Amino acid sequence: MQGRITMEKPFRTIDEQIDILRSRGMIIDDTNAARKALESISYYRLSGYSYPFRQYDRKSRTRSDQFTPETNLEQVLALYRFDERLRATTFQELSRIEVGLRALIGYALGKEDPYLHLASPQLGPSGFNKENNHETDKYRKWIISYNRNLCRSQEDFIKHYKCEYASKLPIWVAVHILEWGQLALLFEMAPIHCQDSIADSLHLSRSQVNSWLDILRILRNICAHQGRLFNRTLRQVKLPEDAEILGIRELSPKKNKCFDQLTLVQYLTRTMGLGDGTALPSVLATFPATDVVPLRATGTPDNWQSLPLWSCEPTS
Repeated sequence: MQGRITMEKPFRTIDEQIDILRSRGMIIDDTNAARKALESISYYRLSGYSYPFRQYDRKSRTRSDQFTPETNLEQVLALYRFDERLRATTFQELSRIEVGLRALIGYALGKEDPYLHLASPQLGPSGFNKENNHETDKYRKWIISYNRNLCRSQEDFIKHYKCEYASKLPIWVAVHILEWGQLALLFEMAPIHCQDSIADSLHLSRSQVNSWLDILRILRNICAHQGRLFNRTLRQVKLPEDAEILGIRELSPKKNKCFDQLTLVQYLTRTMGLGDGTALPSVLATFPATDVVPLRATGTPDNWQSLPLWSCEPTS
């Protein structure tokens, strides 16, 4: 049996990369500017932003290597720069939400027991199996990661607790050494009535909060790792029955587009009182729309600026 032949991608110089783009129909007016862009961003990274400009065959539902007529490199770079701004602003807003959630969860669980996270029998079914009287695998993995974070932390407040309280942190302190995924798992393992109390304060159900925390964790990771965001297909958003009343409107049919995820960010920012909610609308308004790549590529509806969560006015 003959072995499979593996095709290897040949190395291309910057000038060769420019030649390839031109041969596929891209207009490049300034060769020096193109060279600098490819040197600082890379051909591979830019390909994710040039891809929507490739000619599309509706019958085969595929894109060719050839670009649509009049496509120029500046359009691609404008899209790339927009996505940079969108990621940075989304990450900033999510950072505020993360801090707010830490405070909210730490306070709610602290009222139940200051050391609830260390008392597994008091947790909900995701954290403790009462029928068989043992911790769940989720909790075992969580407490290992928690202790690892505790050992590694160099924060002054952690050093104080290590010195004065033998590293035993109350929950309202412990939440501040948790990563997003660990915080989400702590919420999922919390007693059901605690989950309900926290969810009620957000006008959501506990299943929706669990779903949103996972969705926003993925969104945060994309932003943190400089992934392409504007036209990404993501996880489907789980909405409350009264979403319209809460101002969550006009999402895409499958509720899995960038705008859908950003609407969750807008909702939590406003509901948790974390700001005036103008940062994301300001960035979205700068989308470099073209006939080939319209704003709809993000899942954003035409009337987005009139929607309750997006028609925000600065408070100062």
